[in-house]
Amino acid sequence: MKIGVIADTHVPKAMPALPGRVREALRGADIILHVGDICNLATLQELEELTITMAVSGNRDDERVRKYVEPSRVVEFANRRIGMIHGHRGLLPELADAARAKLMGRPQDEGLYPYLLSQFPDVDCILFGHTHRPYAKVHHGILLFNPGSPAPRRSARPSVGLLNVSSKSISGRIIYLS
Repeated sequence: MKIGVIADTHVPKAMPALPGRVREALRGADIILHVGDICNLATLQELEELTITMAVSGNRDDERVRKYVEPSRVVEFANRRIGMIHGHRGLLPELADAARAKLMGRPQDEGLYPYLLSQFPDVDCILFGHTHRPYAKVHHGILLFNPGSPAPRRSARPSVGLLNVSSKSISGRIIYLS
């Protein structure tokens, strides 16, 4: 099963609409999973033109989006459980992580991963966003996967992700849009 993964679209604040490259990259996906900061329902409707789309809300989503989607959820495909969460933990934990990372020369998001793992104790994969930085790595047997963001930023190339899910495996791939 081919699953399109997208996060942090921030339409219309970061860009007026989804770039055409998003549609190209996600075409052929069996389902699309959006992990927050959708910002408006029109973005979900646009993705639903491609295929069935499921989502969770993020910290920048408007009230209408928050009424329509949950902040986290678990979905299952091919007997593989996938946790979905945006990944925003609040300003203080994120500032503390950034300061700790700078002082100790560690990766900026290192404190995020234990939090994600604590939210979903019995899954094969956790999808998250918020950082706008693509990430795909196995922690304690669980794939942590962030597709990045299709919104242009100075610090990261625009991207989305694809998951390949079967009853035997789950793997993720980042697709850069530029």
